[in-house]
Amino acid sequence: MSKAKWSKGKIAGVVLAVFAVLIAVILVVGFQVFNKVYCETKEYKVLSLSEVTEKDAALVAHRGFSAVAPENTAPAFREAGLAGFKGAECDVYRTKDGTWVIHHDRHTYRMMDKSSFIENITYEQLSKYVTDNGVNVESYPDLRICTLDEYLDICKQYNMMPVIELKGANNTEHYDEIVASVNEKGLADTVVYISFHLENLKEMRKLTEAPLYYLASVIDDQAIEDALSLGGKCGIDFDGRKEENTKEIVQKCIDKELLVGAWTIDKPEDLNRMLDWGVTLITTNAIRY
Repeated sequence: MSKAKWSKGKIAGVVLAVFAVLIAVILVVGFQVFNKVYCETKEYKVLSLSEVTEKDAALVAHRGFSAVAPENTAPAFREAGLAGFKGAECDVYRTKDGTWVIHHDRHTYRMMDKSSFIENITYEQLSKYVTDNGVNVESYPDLRICTLDEYLDICKQYNMMPVIELKGANNTEHYDEIVASVNEKGLADTVVYISFHLENLKEMRKLTEAPLYYLASVIDDQAIEDALSLGGKCGIDFDGRKEENTKEIVQKCIDKELLVGAWTIDKPEDLNRMLDWGVTLITTNAIRY
């Protein structure tokens, strides 16, 4: 019996089919890994400041008290107030129709049951989305997005310093709306603005004398000069977990009369080191009063 011979076209078809299967497998596995890394809720060990240090510290709740309630939601900010935090940090975006809302990412995918770019939809559309991710999310059914005004009301209720991160490099022409809301709530003397985008802070400086912190993962001479360029009450806020950020570079900031903050400090040893270095604004997920 003669052996059946495969044509070049048949061989090519088989190769393409195998290649397509491999691509599909890679995409499925990749999506699963992405979901796990990007969407997985972190578990935190909540510590009391008295268990960590005897020194006074200005603790700011990162995205609210995100160790006990879904990040950047009204419950997280209320829990921060109940825990006695001196400040609560949030992230702001502006909807298509001009409502400032609290959310870390430009897209709702990670935290909500529907997916959209916040700046591309109206607040009415966004208000129909439900938060379905975050610590203890099951305790907060039908949880909707928090607005800037709601966040500010909670800060005022609990006497917390609003720490507002200006996200992205757009909507700067509407920062007057943020300032107006802060002023209306009577929080102009306590608010702090932070951003990775220097231009955002420069635009905000035109509108307010409030403290402005330039976010820099690693402090270097350029970051120090950038922070100083903001004038007035200006500072630098750095990643307190990175080895590149040393006591010497922090002292250089202090010598330049910059305000100094650090994020995200969840370990006792990191907190004590920041306090010893003279850091005055400490953002944390899990260390409470």
